Amino acid sequence: MIYLFAGDYDGDKGIVFYDPDIVRHFRNADIKYSFEPKGLADNFARNTETVSDVLQRIRSAPHIIQLRELQKFLLGAIRDTSIVGKYSSFHDYAIYVLGYDHPDTIRLNYM
Repeated sequence: MIYLFAGDYDGDKGIVFYDPDIVRHFRNADIKYSFEPKGLADNFARNTETVSDVLQRIRSAPHIIQLRELQKFLLGAIRDTSIVGKYSSFHDYAIYVLGYDHPDTIRLNYM
C-alpha cells in the first residue's frame, strides 16, 4: 500500500491511499468527458489587450502610473482573493440541488 500526502495552492489537503487490490479493476472514463462543453468561453469576459498594447497606452504617463498599470495588467487575475473557491462552492451547490448529470452542474465543473 502507498500513502501520499498532498496539497494545493489554496490550502486544500488530501491523503491518497493506493492499494492494488482495490484499484486494479478501475477503468478510465470515456474520453468525451475530457472535452469542455460548447460555449463555455461565453461565460467569461475576455481581455484581448496585450502587454505591447498596455505599454503603448501608458508610455507618456508618469513612471508610478506606468508601474501601477503594468502591475494591474500582469497581476489582475490574482488581486481579488475573495473569488478563490467560489466556483467550487457553486459546483457543490449545483450537485446538491440539480444532480451530477445536470448541464449546469457539468458547466460549473469545467469553470
